[in-house]
Amino acid sequence: MQVLHTSDWHAGRTTYNRSRAIDLDDALTEIISIARDVRPDAIINSGDLIDHSKVSHTEIERVVDALAELGAIAPTIVVAGNHDNFSQMRYLDRLGRVNRLYFVNKPVGISGDHLVIPGRDGNTLRVGALPFVSAERGVDIFDDPRQWAGDYRARIADLQARITAGLTATLDPTRELTVFAAHLHVTGAGLSGSERARHCSDDYACDPAAIPPVDYAAFGHIHDPQDLPGAVPGRYAGSPIPLDFGEAGQQKSITLVTLEPGKPTRCEPIALRGGRSLIRFDGSLTDLQSQAALIGDALCLATVHTDTHDPALSQRVHEILERATVLDVQQRVAGTRGGSLVVEPGTVTAQRPLLDSFSTYLQQIDTRTAPADQVMALMAEFLAADHEDRDPCFAVETLLTDDHTTEAAAT
Repeated sequence: MQVLHTSDWHAGRTTYNRSRAIDLDDALTEIISIARDVRPDAIINSGDLIDHSKVSHTEIERVVDALAELGAIAPTIVVAGNHDNFSQMRYLDRLGRVNRLYFVNKPVGISGDHLVIPGRDGNTLRVGALPFVSAERGVDIFDDPRQWAGDYRARIADLQARITAGLTATLDPTRELTVFAAHLHVTGAGLSGSERARHCSDDYACDPAAIPPVDYAAFGHIHDPQDLPGAVPGRYAGSPIPLDFGEAGQQKSITLVTLEPGKPTRCEPIALRGGRSLIRFDGSLTDLQSQAALIGDALCLATVHTDTHDPALSQRVHEILERATVLDVQQRVAGTRGGSLVVEPGTVTAQRPLLDSFSTYLQQIDTRTAPADQVMALMAEFLAADHEDRDPCFAVETLLTDDHTTEAAAT
């Protein structure tokens, strides 16, 4: 049997206030074309269909239309990621099953409720799945959501063990194959820096040894395509386009997995164009002119070094890079500190990510009594909470309700 594995589409993504819809459309068209050529037995998307909970209806339609085309080729399973809307996934699942689309918003396989995909050669695929689990928001199967932040790693391992038991019960290894799909951060995975920082912290790092011993583990969450840490055959499919400049230069891909009873799993990454390139330019105007053809239609951050201040520099850069999308222009005048320039009149002012700007601000004013990394962590959580439309959550808050704290206060 063959499985086509993709992940982390992040519809609705913007980079420096510029929509990435054009790039995602290109990638989705390519993925659908590959699926039509390969004709796999199953297609798995391991999470983060959308970039945030407030994406437009147009973005939802974009991913649903693409999934409908994939579902017409082969049964398609989507596992909810940390950026996805779980309620939305639940409704989509009710509608999607008639079109061979399965949206997983809760653990699948614990009680033998795994998905069964018949193959064309008489083999059968059993699929267990674990969507992203937030340490702050427990769901109804968890014992006590208040304890998740302190014991996340062990509880995720327990969930995987229970899924393994349900997935492999009464398994006939001569004709049945197993796949585990999940949206998790596994210790040892190489981060791109564009992932949501809090959900890739040590608090969310899961044990590679806890990954179920299946024929293939299809993981999402990490944007750089790579093999999974540990002994189980599996991959992070990665995002189909570079989502931010931390992913510039990465070769994006999807994974074609070939499974045969009694034989080693074969994983073949299939390269994607990845939409427009992301390029950081740093040099003089002369250098920029010589590299303009190479930059082409890329999304570009330009840092230009000049001997004296040039008030028309932004316009010059746009004229030289007429095919490119210039996101930000910074001027470095010899002997002075550089600053971001306003782009051409009539266009949206490009801004650096807010967290980067805040970091620069802290360096300028100092944090006095609090460590800078602690202040940055607090700001990151505030921004993440706003992005996810939730209340911020801080580990230190647990001290207000811990029994030993209450006893100490009483003493």
